Amino acid sequence: MSRDVRAIFADIDSFDPDRFVAHLADDVVFRFASAEPVIGRAGVKEAVTAFFATIGGLTHHILNVWEVGDTTITQIDVEYTRLDGAHVTVPNADIITFRGDLVSHWLIYIDLAPVFADPPTAT
Repeated sequence: MSRDVRAIFADIDSFDPDRFVAHLADDVVFRFASAEPVIGRAGVKEAVTAFFATIGGLTHHILNVWEVGDTTITQIDVEYTRLDGAHVTVPNADIITFRGDLVSHWLIYIDLAPVFADPPTAT
């Protein structure tokens, strides 16, 4: 594993929870949008697997990356494929803190309402 966030997001986009959680510390603290934080790699895998079941796919379009010590901040447009095949892109910012080469804290700031709106909307 490495601190290469582009590789980490590529593993998320593979839609394979095992590839994603391989980048996480065993005791990771992971918070996705307004959900309660999930602690631990196994819990994150469970949460990500459940979330993946609600969408058809996703692609992270990384716009900017800033590194400050052990923390990486990313500005991203996330393109979601809905289960009905529609595509919706929403802005996103992540704050990722590393311990060694593994993620110890991950905060994801995103509004998923447009993804699940009927009809779909984009922001």
